[in-house]
Amino acid sequence: MAIDLPDAVKEELLNETSPRWTLVTLPQPVQQAGSEFPFAVLPLKLTANSVLKQIGKGVLCETEAEAKESMELLIQRDKKPIVVVQSAGFGIVGEIKNFRSLTTELSVRSRIGEDGNRQWWVLEREIDKATGEVTVLRRQDAANKKEANRIADIWHQETEQKKKNYFDSIATSHTPPPPARCKPLTQIDLKDDLPAAKWTALKRQWPHSFEIFEKRKADADSEISDQECQDAYLLDLVEQGYNPKSQTIRGDLKLAEALTKAAKKYAKNGKKKITDLAIYMIAFHWELGWCYLSDAELAAKLEEKLTTKFTAAQVKKYRLRELGLVAKHLPGPSPNFP
Repeated sequence: MAIDLPDAVKEELLNETSPRWTLVTLPQPVQQAGSEFPFAVLPLKLTANSVLKQIGKGVLCETEAEAKESMELLIQRDKKPIVVVQSAGFGIVGEIKNFRSLTTELSVRSRIGEDGNRQWWVLEREIDKATGEVTVLRRQDAANKKEANRIADIWHQETEQKKKNYFDSIATSHTPPPPARCKPLTQIDLKDDLPAAKWTALKRQWPHSFEIFEKRKADADSEISDQECQDAYLLDLVEQGYNPKSQTIRGDLKLAEALTKAAKKYAKNGKKKITDLAIYMIAFHWELGWCYLSDAELAAKLEEKLTTKFTAAQVKKYRLRELGLVAKHLPGPSPNFP
C-alpha cells in the first residue's frame, strides 16, 4: 500500500537498514489454534516508491496490550546497544545483538490417555516474551502426580543451584594472596582506583564510544540517539584497523569524512597503539598479581607479551600518572613472581 509521508520522515525510513516494527489492527481477526488474533506486529520497510512492505515474519496478538508489549520488546531486540564488558584480565567495548526477553516455565501436566488412565509429565519450557515462541528445554514422564511433583522439585533445585554457582563464581576474587614483602589490595584499590584505571585504559582505545558513555554518566537524561552510538563505535573500530567495506553504511557525507580520518589515524598511530596496549594490560592484569611487581618487572612482562622494549620509568608513568595505581610491593628486594 502506497502512503504519503513528509519528505523528512520518508528520508529517515529509506535510510534505515532494518525494518521498523509496527502495530497493526487486522481487517479480519486471524483464527489460529482455537484462538482469535485481531492484532499483529509486523516488520515493515519503506520502498523507493513509498510502499510499506512486510520484511520477515510478524507476530499475532490477542489483545492490544499484548501487541504493544511485543512491539516494544521486538524494537529493543533489533537495537544494538554499545556496552562495556569487563572481567579480570579482559575488557572491551562491543555491541549486544539480538537481545531476547526470555522466561522459563516449569510445570506439571496431565491428560487422560487413550486407555482412560491419567498420564503425568513434567515440562520445562523457554518462552520468548516478544514473539511467544516456545522452546521445550526438557520433558519427563511420571507414573503419578506425586512423582511428577518430585521431579519438578528436583529440577527447580537444580536451577537454583546453577544460579547460586554462577553468582558465587562472580564474587570469587581473582587476586592471588600477596607474596613476601607485599601488601594486599584494599577495598579502595578494588572498588575505586582499579575501576577508574580500567575506565582510563579502555577510553584510550575507544575514545568515541567513551565520549558517549561519559555524556550519559554526567546526565542520565541526555538525548543520545542509537545512530550516534553506532557511529561512535564504528569510528573506534576503524581507528583500530577495522575495514567496514563489507557492511552497509548510510549515505552520510559527514560520517564518510570521519571514517576516512579514522582510517588515516590508524595508519600513523604505531607508537600510540603499543602504548595503549601496555596501559590496557597493566590495568586489566593489576588484580591478577601485577600489583605486586616492581616497575622493572612490569616492564619485563610487557616486553615479553608485546615484543617491545619498555623501561621502568615508562612503566611508572603509565602505572602512576596515567592509571593512578599504587604498587603493593614494599621497599627492598622484589618477590619472585611468575
